[in-house]
Amino acid sequence: MYWFFNNVSLAESKKRDHIFSMLPMALSSIPFHNNTGSITRYCAADFPMQLAVHEISPVKTAPKEYSLPHLHKDHDEINIIISGQKLVYKLQLEEEEYTVYNNSSIWIPRGKLHAANVLEGSGYFISLRIN
Repeated sequence: MYWFFNNVSLAESKKRDHIFSMLPMALSSIPFHNNTGSITRYCAADFPMQLAVHEISPVKTAPKEYSLPHLHKDHDEINIIISGQKLVYKLQLEEEEYTVYNNSSIWIPRGKLHAANVLEGSGYFISLRIN
């Protein structure tokens, strides 16, 4: 026996408790970040942790820095840079700067000053904050 709510079966409805829509959200809605034309940011409003997927359109010349140095007192952060082509980021951790290439992951402990800005390429920059 199947139950339907709004044309969705009960089994499908239960799955939706674990499936979240990623919707576009302005980068500037996050403190210490500014909008830039080369990035579309997607977030899931009710996801159980902060998850942001940034789609990077082809960047040939680095845009003005859009992520300013900041820290998270209560969260560790994981950044993942994924691309089947070339994607290059400048990552600041405290006073050090690094050039990070596609298919890399970065662990940022809570309380560590950081910023990440695209330099070149296309792909995805994924950010997760963990309690």
